[in-house]
Amino acid sequence: MKKNVKIIAPIFIFLALLYIIIASRPLSAEIQFLPVWTIDLESYIKSGQAEVEAADFENAVSFKMGQNLGYFTPDGKILTYITFPYKASISDNSYTLYGMSSEEMQICSPANKTLGTIKVMGFPYFTENRKFIFLPGGSSFSKLRDDGSVEWTYEGFTPITAFSSSGTGTVAGFADGSVVSFDNEGNIAQQYNPGGSNYEVILGAAISESSRYIATLSGQEGQRFVISKKTSADYGAHTSIVFYKSMSEELNRQVLIKFSKDEKKVFYSNAKGIGIVNCKNFKNKEIPIKGRILSILESGSENEIFVLSKEGKTYTVSTIESFDAFAGSFSFDAESACIAVKDNSLFVGRDGKISRIDIIHR
Repeated sequence: MKKNVKIIAPIFIFLALLYIIIASRPLSAEIQFLPVWTIDLESYIKSGQAEVEAADFENAVSFKMGQNLGYFTPDGKILTYITFPYKASISDNSYTLYGMSSEEMQICSPANKTLGTIKVMGFPYFTENRKFIFLPGGSSFSKLRDDGSVEWTYEGFTPITAFSSSGTGTVAGFADGSVVSFDNEGNIAQQYNPGGSNYEVILGAAISESSRYIATLSGQEGQRFVISKKTSADYGAHTSIVFYKSMSEELNRQVLIKFSKDEKKVFYSNAKGIGIVNCKNFKNKEIPIKGRILSILESGSENEIFVLSKEGKTYTVSTIESFDAFAGSFSFDAESACIAVKDNSLFVGRDGKISRIDIIHR
């Protein structure tokens, strides 16, 4: 008996060690938020601005909170701070101020230098390095050049209810349930109707960076989220619906939809929070988030998504890691708020204060 034990024991020990070696996995790095600085805009301006150099504007980050907008550097230097009376549109490389019936609108750089003039009445929309203006009546829009002149115009007859652009194209959704996408020269690339509802209306739309995919949330009494795929490079190409999901709870307002930069995921706000669809296997996941989603931003490393939502006067910033895992959130009360991302830093603005939070993995 003792002889058998002496033989069997080493075998069991060897098998146990082998199992530990095979089954063991390195612990994944956890996301951590490192507060870096917080600046009070009013106090900063009153105390005297730091000397601004031309190179500072090359990495400028834009913000808009309430009736204030401006630019700052990642290290906390305020470059521009403006209070505007009515409306404004801003991106990281330009901004414009306008009223209800402005006949001319100046396009300004972060350094407050005039870049051009918009001589068309309407409502400007600036995003990244692209500029558009929605024309009076709400059914037409123009794409603008950097100097404010009109590059091309689409004239429709039905109110535009959703709009999005990427580096290669633009998509508009309409109150009659139709979706029209355009290339950068203004040619119609796709035109279709997601359908599936008793009352068809496009509440949200997004176009991927390559214009290969379009995602929409549409309809009432049969609301659904749809992803369509362009099947050829020809203008007016056929559109194939590759994913759709019926909503168990419906929204009756405009919603935010956004593709990841690599087009592997698409995020859409819904009645429960945020939905995420994997564009490779078309699996859907929903993450509960309270309130109305205002912003969806991707980190510089493309490993995290930051979501700004609002319920009453409470704003919440939620973090989604690896595109489908809820990593945490924090909330604060404010009259106005915004978020921005530069590289692996998250910037949170609330009521005249801006904070930088670095994202690290340990």
